[in-house]
Amino acid sequence: MNERSNSKLSLFLMELIVAIMFFSLSAAVCVRLFAAAHTMAESTESINNATIWTQNLAEAFTGEQGDLQKIAELFPEAYIASESEEEGTLILFFDDNWDLMSEQLSGAAYEAILKITREDAAEVYSDVNTYGVEITGKAAVGKIAVMKTAGSADIVSVIPDDGKDVILLTSVDAYLGKEGQ
Repeated sequence: MNERSNSKLSLFLMELIVAIMFFSLSAAVCVRLFAAAHTMAESTESINNATIWTQNLAEAFTGEQGDLQKIAELFPEAYIASESEEEGTLILFFDDNWDLMSEQLSGAAYEAILKITREDAAEVYSDVNTYGVEITGKAAVGKIAVMKTAGSADIVSVIPDDGKDVILLTSVDAYLGKEGQ
């Protein structure tokens, strides 16, 4: 009788161990899924905010016809690096919550850069030439990049060529008309 009860007890304990192992594996998979979902949610939030600020900068660029000084008036927190009268860079810094920063830039988590150049309209709109239309004059060209800078000690003032840490990158342009107008 004692042997039979030990056999039933061993079988019960073995079944209990298998059930605990199954639930442990299930819990590990669930924790991993929750961690991946959290990372994906943070990435999506960054992309959404980057899209909003890219759109803000693109609309300001279009509305002000690529005039760096007028665009800077719309964003008082912006920093401006002017290469010349017609070309320059506007930089916005954001904290972890995507709030604009004007002080303590070392804690910036994100950065938006708008680089403005003036180019010949014929080059910018070269695809229009295939329709037999000749364009003369100048065009303002803007390149907008929103980057993640958290954890970096340096402030980035140029759009990186390698695309490292760039969340969103786009270009905008505005036809300025013929020279002398």
